[in-house]
Amino acid sequence: MSMKKSLLFTFVCFGLYGCNGSSDNSKTLAEQLSYDPATQVTENDIHDSVFISALDLTELDSNNIKNISFTIKPKIGSYAKPVTATYDWQYIASNDLYDSSNKRIQLPIFGLYSAYTNDVTVNIQFIDDSHYVFQKHITTTAYIDSTGVYDNVGISIKPTTTPTYSYFYLKGSKKSPIIMDIDGEVRWDADIIKISASSTFIDNSFLIGNSKNKKIDSINLYGRSSSLNIEGSVMGSDAYFHHNIDPGKQGILIELDGTTDGALKIESFLSEIDSSGKVIKEWDLGKIFSEYMLQEGDDPSNFVRDGVDWFHMNAATYDPADDTLVISSRENFVVKLDYATGKLIWLLGDETKHWYTYPSLQKIALSLSYGQTPIGQHAVSMTKDGKLMLFNNGRRSFNNPAGTPAGIDLATSQTAIFAIDNQNKTAQVAWSFDDGIYSDICSSIYEDKLAAQGDFLINYAAADNRTRVVIQGINKDKQKLFEFTYPSPTPCATSWNAIQIPLENIHFQ
Repeated sequence: MSMKKSLLFTFVCFGLYGCNGSSDNSKTLAEQLSYDPATQVTENDIHDSVFISALDLTELDSNNIKNISFTIKPKIGSYAKPVTATYDWQYIASNDLYDSSNKRIQLPIFGLYSAYTNDVTVNIQFIDDSHYVFQKHITTTAYIDSTGVYDNVGISIKPTTTPTYSYFYLKGSKKSPIIMDIDGEVRWDADIIKISASSTFIDNSFLIGNSKNKKIDSINLYGRSSSLNIEGSVMGSDAYFHHNIDPGKQGILIELDGTTDGALKIESFLSEIDSSGKVIKEWDLGKIFSEYMLQEGDDPSNFVRDGVDWFHMNAATYDPADDTLVISSRENFVVKLDYATGKLIWLLGDETKHWYTYPSLQKIALSLSYGQTPIGQHAVSMTKDGKLMLFNNGRRSFNNPAGTPAGIDLATSQTAIFAIDNQNKTAQVAWSFDDGIYSDICSSIYEDKLAAQGDFLINYAAADNRTRVVIQGINKDKQKLFEFTYPSPTPCATSWNAIQIPLENIHFQ
């Protein structure tokens, strides 16, 4: 392993924080500590990524430590909040970060700036809530992206203030997720797994669905990886991940292609799994629609077609307001169904498409009183106030049956929030944003749900005839907070969607 960082230390004392080695019991544990970071803290850089390192802290009494945290000071003139992470002692002890025989604590550091002398503060909190603090400088080398893309960002609008979020990650097919800050700096690239289109961030780790089988790979923020297999699915051994992984009712919602009951299901099957990979519940959208349409007197055989991408599920979300799922069918509509029973509740989409020729589907279609219906949409989610948010691509169906209507195309793509009256089956666009960019496939918009009134992150994954990614931060007043661009010679490969990540407040517990 090559050495890519050098280390300097500055000892700091603040207010009640301990500074001497007295054993006087009237003093706090921090004040009693005799510790020299210059000699008792060394870098243990065990990861190739320039964004990830670790410190070895030796000769500390582990019985008295409550937690250890680090903070990376932002660059002068930047607007991203400091990267901050706290490791509870229980986490350190149970995750092989403490060597009791040598009294050595390994403190992982991540989110470093590349090609920069990072100013990092380490804070040791003791069980009496006293603190011992020291600073260090970690100098990193330049980031060189192995794919030749992510070290090439174009910054078209710099921030002039800090949005409600400071960090976000990009999901694509080139490598493991990339974390950026709102100033346009790449702050994390583990460069481990090459395809991360189907991924999510949960419990301080990226979960990445395998595009060849039912295995999920996990990478935490300091580069440690593991994997788990999906257990209990009716999908056969040929199943594999596609599109999104989204938050579910109890676990996460995953999308699998594969064979069940002898039929090939293509992008029309949804599962929820727990943290161990065990299936909680599954929904076969082909079966759900076929049974409903037959019950209502329609023949579903030219709509639900096993072995064909008739549905094209690209996102799903759980709505806790009424215990339902909202699922994006790119080919047809947005559909809401009951979580427990799978009963269809409503459909919302372009009524010039093939699906609207069926009376049974017309019966549950929402009436749109204002705005543009979703067409080829992506990234469905529920806002904090219970409305439906999505990226409205505006591209007609690709796989409708021959001789049937494919729907319309829009001139530009929109992002929108829909207010829906479930009882009266009506909908209206409550908020929308159109920047004149056309991104006909992939793409996303997400709200920062950790803030009282969170700002939005938009990812145009296929802008400029599918050659470029445009990433924007905007607020509810439609003001642009920042804008970055990346080349994307392969459509959706650089970033098929993007979502906020709370790198300014990570807690390992």
